[in-house]
Amino acid sequence: IKRGDNRDKRVELLQKYAHTHFPSVKYMDYAVQVEKYTLSKANNLVLNVDGAIGSLFLDLLSGSGMFNKQEIDEIVEIGYLNGLFVLARSVGLIG
Repeated sequence: IKRGDNRDKRVELLQKYAHTHFPSVKYMDYAVQVEKYTLSKANNLVLNVDGAIGSLFLDLLSGSGMFNKQEIDEIVEIGYLNGLFVLARSVGLIG
C-alpha cells in the first residue's frame, strides 16, 4: 500500500524524468502541492501514477508550444486524458 512514507517509485521516476527533460512542469508541481495537502489529511492520499501521467501529459502539451491554454482546457474538459487510462488498462484485459 502506497503511503506518504512509501511512495510509488514510478511516480518518483516520472517526476525526475520530467524535471530533466520537460521545459516546464507546472502541472506536476501543482499535483505535488495537492499531494502535500492531502497527506496532511491522511497518510495514504498520495499522488498515484495515473495522476502523475495526467499532469505530465498537460505539461507536455503546454511545453510543446503547439497548444494554447484554451485548447489544453478543451482537451481536459472533453475527457481526452481518460482515454489514455482506459486504453492502458484495456491492453491487460485483451491479453
